[in-house]
Amino acid sequence: MSSGTDTVRFDPKRTAIEYYFGDLQYWKLPKVAADALEAGYDGTALRWIAGLSEPISADIQPAVVDAAFREMGVNAPITKEQAQLALAIETARRVANGSNVFDEATHIRIHLCGFATPPDVLKRIVDLSEEAGSAPRWRWNRIKAGLVQAFSELLTRHQDTQAAV
Repeated sequence: MSSGTDTVRFDPKRTAIEYYFGDLQYWKLPKVAADALEAGYDGTALRWIAGLSEPISADIQPAVVDAAFREMGVNAPITKEQAQLALAIETARRVANGSNVFDEATHIRIHLCGFATPPDVLKRIVDLSEEAGSAPRWRWNRIKAGLVQAFSELLTRHQDTQAAV
């Protein structure tokens, strides 16, 4: 997992969140399992998945994936809604660290909510993101302030969510 002086830290919780949200495809799981073994995790399910070569979706049963994540210390399975909230909190942390609030709101609206009706916890962010898309420039400061506040409230109300996953 390291190349030269760069060390990439394997994060089982983050990987599980990606998988259960739907951002990590099944065919990538053997590499993930191999990375987990290399990082010091071990178990029957991890070894089995790591040994797969060019898997098809039927090769990897959800119960085995859940077991592999549990072997990495993750409370698996994670619901898609839990994964969505964890990713939204990650997005809110990026905003708190200076990322563009409009870009991050758009990420939540399009990627995390898929243009569908958002869960209540993300509704204000999605509504403001939609408003920003057609708002005249003179309203952007008000929308930006609303987004910053909505992201801040998301962090305050759900700061322990990712830790619980």
